[in-house]
Amino acid sequence: MTNIKALLARGVCIWTLAPLLAFGGETGIDPTAVPRLTPANEAAGPEKFARADGLIDAATLSKWLDDTTVKTVLIDGRDYTAFRLGHIPGARNIQSDLFQDPNLPPNYLPPPPAIKVICNQEGISAESRVVIYDEEDGRLAARIWFTLHVYGHDRVSILDGGVAKWREGQRGWSVNMPVLDGTGTFVPKGVLRGVCIFNDLPQFRMRVKVLGQLPTANILDARARAEYMGEEVRGKAGGHIPGAVNLPWQTLMNGTENKRTWRSPQEIHAILRLANVDRDFPIAIYDQAGGRSAHLYFTLWMMGYDGIRNYVGGWREYGNRDDAEIEK
Repeated sequence: MTNIKALLARGVCIWTLAPLLAFGGETGIDPTAVPRLTPANEAAGPEKFARADGLIDAATLSKWLDDTTVKTVLIDGRDYTAFRLGHIPGARNIQSDLFQDPNLPPNYLPPPPAIKVICNQEGISAESRVVIYDEEDGRLAARIWFTLHVYGHDRVSILDGGVAKWREGQRGWSVNMPVLDGTGTFVPKGVLRGVCIFNDLPQFRMRVKVLGQLPTANILDARARAEYMGEEVRGKAGGHIPGAVNLPWQTLMNGTENKRTWRSPQEIHAILRLANVDRDFPIAIYDQAGGRSAHLYFTLWMMGYDGIRNYVGGWREYGNRDDAEIEK
């Protein structure tokens, strides 16, 4: 178990501490070990997620698939080769790359007509329950979830643990290819939610400072520490947005690669408090191209955060601009 107080006492920088927590594994994080960075009367970490239906386990998915009263559309976000070799019965294969568009700034998302076509083909309507899974710890699923969320679909969930957790329970597995029914009626909303663009970033760099406390974290960098520090360069320049706090997306998960599940709400709350992420202030999240940041966005959304935005342009845009300020 990570002894956070001891690390702080030794002078470990708060902004590089988060990656250490990513290796906490299944032993978990002790919420009581996190120093209080807010008033003592702050409520304890929640026992349940604020938006509990956003993350479901394999048993719940089984029940939903057997429920004939509400249509559940199951999406496999893996590549076609993996899908063809086997998938959860009834799943449709929609690769996550269809839910981004690197050639369409400033939001780098597919336009509403493209999303409408996908939803029509795959049978997704506004009243449908949509469940997404992958075998990359929810990273691919989160991108699909985020795009549907941006365009206003309110009944989308991610399967916690993905393929690994489903197969762990000796549940059904299929190689049958689905037939597209073309019955989906979901119409994407014209007003996007949960996104921000390059020109919006200055408003998130206004960090609230209180004497004796760390400044609030208003920009979260979901990339690996090497990318954040500029040691791994994936653009014209390496580094990070000034003032950004490094909180790699896997930090809020338990387990080993491709078998991870989300940490408990209390653990996630403790880690967010350690990084001084405050739900009362606006928060921008970014990574390289909007996928890992969608994962972190999803987690904060599950925790009940409302003032969060995903800078989908990420470092692929920011790190290639000549007018962008960069820290290392």
